[in-house]
Amino acid sequence: RVYAWLVEDAKSVKDGPDDKYADEQLFQRYALATLYFATNGVQWSKSEDWITPAEECDWFGISGCDDARFTDHTITAINLKENRLEGTIPPEIFEFVPSIITFNLATNQMSGPIPKEIGMLQNIEILELAENQLTSIPAEMGQLNSIDHVFLQANNFGGQETPAQVCQLRIEGSLTLLWADCRGDQASLLCDPSCCTTCFSGSTSSISASPGGGDKVPEVITHADSDDQVLNRLKKSAPDNGDSLDNALSPQFKAYTWLVGTDPTNDAKLSDVLLLQRYAMATLYFSLAGHGWVDKDGWLSKKSACEWELVEKCNGVGMVTEMLLYSNNLVGRIPAEITHIRMLELLDMTDNELYGAIPTEFGLFEDLEILRLGGNLLTGNIPSELGNLSTLHELYLHVNEFTATSVPNEICELRTDAGNGLSTFWTDCIKNDFGSARVICDEDCCDECFGDDSDFKFYQGYLDTDMPTSSPAAPPGTIVPGRSFPPTAPPVTTSASTLPENLELKDDLLKHMKESPLFSDRLSDKSSHAYEAFLWLGSTPNFDELDEFHRLQRYGLATFYISTSPDANYPWKISESWNSGEHECEWFGVSCEDNNTVTEISLPSNRLSGTIPPEIELVGLGNKLSTLILSGNNIGGKLAVQLGTLKHLEVLDLKANDFTGQIPPEIGELTKLTSLELQANELTGVMPPQICELRDGVLGELITDCDEEDPYSMVTCEIDSCCSECY
Repeated sequence: RVYAWLVEDAKSVKDGPDDKYADEQLFQRYALATLYFATNGVQWSKSEDWITPAEECDWFGISGCDDARFTDHTITAINLKENRLEGTIPPEIFEFVPSIITFNLATNQMSGPIPKEIGMLQNIEILELAENQLTSIPAEMGQLNSIDHVFLQANNFGGQETPAQVCQLRIEGSLTLLWADCRGDQASLLCDPSCCTTCFSGSTSSISASPGGGDKVPEVITHADSDDQVLNRLKKSAPDNGDSLDNALSPQFKAYTWLVGTDPTNDAKLSDVLLLQRYAMATLYFSLAGHGWVDKDGWLSKKSACEWELVEKCNGVGMVTEMLLYSNNLVGRIPAEITHIRMLELLDMTDNELYGAIPTEFGLFEDLEILRLGGNLLTGNIPSELGNLSTLHELYLHVNEFTATSVPNEICELRTDAGNGLSTFWTDCIKNDFGSARVICDEDCCDECFGDDSDFKFYQGYLDTDMPTSSPAAPPGTIVPGRSFPPTAPPVTTSASTLPENLELKDDLLKHMKESPLFSDRLSDKSSHAYEAFLWLGSTPNFDELDEFHRLQRYGLATFYISTSPDANYPWKISESWNSGEHECEWFGVSCEDNNTVTEISLPSNRLSGTIPPEIELVGLGNKLSTLILSGNNIGGKLAVQLGTLKHLEVLDLKANDFTGQIPPEIGELTKLTSLELQANELTGVMPPQICELRDGVLGELITDCDEEDPYSMVTCEIDSCCSECY
């Protein structure tokens, strides 16, 4: 039937299908038509343009055809949720449309097994097959290395054990949410708490929520939002009409799932105002990488929001009025939902890594008196809606990345209300050598201007204000000298097409790496950061002056720099002299002694991202590297096992990053280690016994995410016998 339709479809325009479609599009239309006929498409609730000559990208439920990662007409999303599909999932949909990123057939009447061909979807991130009658999960699903969310609850898996390959994605892969019917004696799917993150009881909505990890069995938590009462209350006030709440990858959806899975009795009784405030606080946490914040005690707990750290004041009805989030490693875009904290009077987000535009929704605050957003990476225009803040007295927007934007008249008009209006307004209005400023502002509007060379100041009267001192990142005084906005040097962007290979250097590197296929393979890969560092080093003017040891040391540092600044739009905050002609001992954050051997790398809260490369091993060749501090950044991926080769390390501080996977036992080889901090990451599993044994030696401080009362702590580690502190 499908073939016959496809031939007739092509004939309606040309003589044959090959004249109309490229092979990829022909296969894609064939697969979609197979899905239509296999699931009784004539009975679908909506099927606009299906099985017509229209471009398949225009068929109902099909989207993502303009994704820059793929060629034109390539489908990346199929969303036919609750559309009366009935039948089995045809394997062709996976075999011939491998570009799928989102696949949603939830709440239909799909039956039979999930085809093993699903393992061909190497780009898929979201798989939603909940509320069907599917009967088995193939082991091939464990091949989905890009998957983030899998929803399989309310199916008929008949007591099947979750394939080990799928659970492995929770341990070593990208899978963060796995929902299934795995609760109770009659569970449809047998699934360990370290594998499934949320367990439903068959067709009911009771769940056992667990973020997974190690051997810990989490406390059973239930919620009853089967009628979407909470979801609808949130959507009613959503700034985007609830679109974000339908996206399982969004901070808003994560905040919703947290909200209904933590304290349902209390949440159900909350007024809309308090419910929205709690949801907004959670959205703020997920939007701004809360797991990496310096101070976050109480956040995402069952406590009142007034008891969460950095919430300075609340009023008598439990509404937050002051939040002090300055210097706390906030990273990301400010969510519009923050305005659901509707009675805020003071909001301080100074000195973080906030980027993107200031939400126009800020104009909805009715009581805001002080707004501090200085020392970030904000761009775009300053929204005129800030002029709606009739109660605003102080506004700090200085030291950001605005470009040639004018201060709206609506804000300047707030300055005219003598005694009651805007008394303090700081922004980047100093002109540079070319006569232009980041922000155009009249003298009678802005009362203090900053430029690219200005020292950073927190705000007027900082030293005279009673501020909390819990944050180690908080500055000691009014002015912070030496802050560099933007970074002092851009990331390296060399490529094989612009620099020649230095054969002498290549021989040196390969000679040292002859027993390490990993290093030599990375050096041979012209798309790798290791190869990019090799090209850079071989082209430096003083290359001939370096002996073999210093070539290897500098190569390791250069690879580390490129690997932790992979995005040119998100460089290090301060990168002075890195990958320059200066000696590596002069590079920012690097200390040396004895024949210019590196002894310390200290780059906390410096906007590092990417991953730690294996070549970090080369930085320790001089047997002098004793301190490695990378806390408060956004470095992700697995911890490099090569860290275990840095035999002279005494301090290893990797807290407040985005590391995932299990802690490598190779770190247990660092017998001189006195302090190991791994908390505020996304690490999982059991603390390796090799590391625990170091506690019998000089390791006095071992901290990781092992708090049994915190559902987001996913490492198992016994206090005293192993860890000194659980976070």
